[in-house]
Amino acid sequence: MIQSSMVESARSCFVESQLDDVRCIIRITVEFFDFVQNTDLDKANDFALRYCVESVFSGIDSFASACAAYRVLVGATDSSLQWNNVSMISLKEQFISMFHEFDQETHFENKCRLLLDLFKMQIVFAGMLYD
Repeated sequence: MIQSSMVESARSCFVESQLDDVRCIIRITVEFFDFVQNTDLDKANDFALRYCVESVFSGIDSFASACAAYRVLVGATDSSLQWNNVSMISLKEQFISMFHEFDQETHFENKCRLLLDLFKMQIVFAGMLYD
């Protein structure tokens, strides 16, 4: 549902390959949200962590493409992420909170900015978990 509504909103300003990139980022972000919301990271098994990390890393090209497409949109905004005191717990809490904001947002440019910021957090998370 998130994918279809967001992709439909982007259809007028993104080409098909960029829409595929947005779909990819959304899928990975929703999976990641489910993972962090339902997993005690201290007790997660190696397979689950590896899948999570590798999924995020697999979406980096799509993320870069979507960022480039977003930057040229009228109404595009800068990231609002704050990187002051990043810890696994604070990042998890910030991610979950921002995901709910993303899920409720209806304006495409704002929703896309939130999606890109969520994916940035996933990259940081994946880097912290990578071994």
